[in-house]
Amino acid sequence: MKYVERWLKAGVSNGNGIENSDKGTPQVGVISPLLANIFLHFAFDMWMLKGYSRIPFERYCDDVIIHCSGKEQALLMKLAIAKRMKECKLELNEQKTQIVYCRNQIHKEKHEQVSFDFLGYTFRPRYCPTKKGLSLLFTPCMSIHAKNDVREKVRKVINRSFKGTVQQLAQVLNQKVRGWFQYYCKYNKYTTTDLWYWLNGKMINWVMDNRRFGKQKAVKWLKTIYDTNPGMFVHWQLSHPW
Repeated sequence: MKYVERWLKAGVSNGNGIENSDKGTPQVGVISPLLANIFLHFAFDMWMLKGYSRIPFERYCDDVIIHCSGKEQALLMKLAIAKRMKECKLELNEQKTQIVYCRNQIHKEKHEQVSFDFLGYTFRPRYCPTKKGLSLLFTPCMSIHAKNDVREKVRKVINRSFKGTVQQLAQVLNQKVRGWFQYYCKYNKYTTTDLWYWLNGKMINWVMDNRRFGKQKAVKWLKTIYDTNPGMFVHWQLSHPW
């Protein structure tokens, strides 16, 4: 408790010095997620386990999913949580707090909100192949926001200022792509193929700039590399360079 108190009163550097504060932590402070997790463990997790032990939930930092049996229970839980947060001098973000209907093959009612984002995934109804054919399942897939974030990071790697060889490009890209691939391709990996197809397009443009090739010749050059070494780039497991 002594060190928590010190962190809360440590102040924030504003470029001209230290701005003192008597409570709270900065939005981008490295200690903020840790302190938030400690606080919410007692303010939320233990409270749920004590009062609502039969209702499962997941929490990551301040993002929470609560599994309710119906809309009535969901509304009651929302009121109870809002009250609990107020007791802890917090408040729910009403714009982000949603009641979502998990539509699938069994639950087919029509509701306005049938999807939500959590940890880079979008959970929504989608038709998936099963032993009985195509079935409507409520499953996760890589979110649009996560794809845009990956594209932004790729643009910082593949641009005209990168003058290395294709092997060096693979080394730099694979360090990043391997993590994305392992995380976002764990569920419904084929919903990410548009992202890897886009990445191939960026690679084609890089070859055109770096080797002074036309597009057709650049594609053919990458195809030759793929034919001789299909594992050079991690994302080639799902998307070919042509």
